Amino acid sequence: MRWLWLSKTDPGRPWAAFNIRVHPNVTAMFAISVSSLVGDGRTTLFWKDRWLHGKSIEDLAPALVPFVNKRARSRRTVHEALQELRWVGDIAGGLSVPAIVDYLELWDALENVQLLENQPDQHLWTPESSGTYSARSAYARFFVGSSGFEPYKRLWKSWAPLRCKMFLWLAILNRCWTADRLAHRGLQHPDKCPLCDQEDETVQHILTSCVFARQVWTTVLGRVGLQHLAPTLEFDTFKDWWRWAARRAPKAARKGVNSLVILTAWSIWKMRNRCVFDGRHPNARLVLQEINEQANLWKLAGAKALGELLP
Repeated sequence: MRWLWLSKTDPGRPWAAFNIRVHPNVTAMFAISVSSLVGDGRTTLFWKDRWLHGKSIEDLAPALVPFVNKRARSRRTVHEALQELRWVGDIAGGLSVPAIVDYLELWDALENVQLLENQPDQHLWTPESSGTYSARSAYARFFVGSSGFEPYKRLWKSWAPLRCKMFLWLAILNRCWTADRLAHRGLQHPDKCPLCDQEDETVQHILTSCVFARQVWTTVLGRVGLQHLAPTLEFDTFKDWWRWAARRAPKAARKGVNSLVILTAWSIWKMRNRCVFDGRHPNARLVLQEINEQANLWKLAGAKALGELLP
């Protein structure tokens, strides 16, 4: 996207004339994101750019454009097109009735267009109020309409190892292979939660409402004086509890608390896997031991705030 912007706004660069291959989706996004104010018309494409009443000729005369020579459509500038009505010569073939109507309307719209010599065209990046391209706005535009991931800051900006972050990302999206997903696909699955043997197993239950998990959360958070933030039965999902707890944690230690939450969730999940695959019995002491071991590794990685949280 930046390449297209620079080639449009700074054609004097030596590489601007190179025929660089760009993905069609990027080209289409660039076309609807740039609006041109015509001066001398030398850097604005007549058929493709949005320069006439804020729209492109392709938008104003859609029935006519298919009859335009493809080479001229991609290269003809406004300055060239208006010289001796060259744009008319770009049209070939027997026009349909809708194309003739578009042709006449386009002719009327171009009658009042006056080029300003010695005044270069201006190209505006419409997603930004300043009119200047930014990678941030381009990236945001590509993701318009996409579904968001609410705890992304708490998750991706923590000190947790990537494997722990990836696990929790999948858990929040209910993509872990617990009994509910296995049963839905007709696969073998445990009848009850392997940690508490009381309720049906889901990843939300394992991390939030399971009796064993709540015991672990109370113990871990109690070490840092935040036992009042341990999950209770009123929370249906881990995401809801985490949001609630993070907002009530001390601001100075919030990043460390979020890292501790991720590590604890990961350790609970590993204990669940030991019970399922190795036939082990739930053991809160082993979970706490692993949390301490991992926390010490994080200290070596520079997570000093987390080291202060876990004595």
